[in-house]
Amino acid sequence: MTSKKGKFIVFEGIDGSGKGTQIKKLKDYLDRSGIKTLLTCEHTRDLPVGKLIETTLNGGEKIDPLSLQICFTADRRDHYQKVIQPALERGEFVISDRYYGSTVAYTDDKMKQIMLDFNQNIVPGADLTIFLDVDPKMAMKRIGDGRSTKTIFERLETLTKSRNSYLWFCKKMKGDVIVIDGNKDINTIHLNVLKKLKNKKIL
Repeated sequence: MTSKKGKFIVFEGIDGSGKGTQIKKLKDYLDRSGIKTLLTCEHTRDLPVGKLIETTLNGGEKIDPLSLQICFTADRRDHYQKVIQPALERGEFVISDRYYGSTVAYTDDKMKQIMLDFNQNIVPGADLTIFLDVDPKMAMKRIGDGRSTKTIFERLETLTKSRNSYLWFCKKMKGDVIVIDGNKDINTIHLNVLKKLKNKKIL
């Protein structure tokens, strides 16, 4: 099985939703199918604006929340132009852990629509975005079990608010975003991801 045209797939979800696990399982599936795949994530850690974001999230220089989200968008444009687009042009599948749905999810309610419109005018959309919808309390348990540090976003109140914002985003994006129950077991989620990708003719 080979791909003549690159496809761009995005996984979104609150912290602790299991995105990393599902991305790895999808890549393993694509590898077995003979499809060359690039895994990437946002924010970036090696591009200039991404480095600033990383420092901020880990308690460094403080930035106004809206300014921080604009930084995420600047990093995203750089990311798309330097990493995602070249891979797509090579005919590869690109799987990204987060894209502009995350900016909407972590933006103040009054600014959600503005930031969505802004991002849609700055970078192209994905071929399909998959939102793993998980209960925030379960997400907090996963974070506590599997991670030794927590960023400023990894708090129950923030996760609950972000989930609600993600659901708003999904409704706005309609068929461009697929919602999958992230509370189920890992293999069931993986099979549901594959089913949605095939229904959308991505695979």
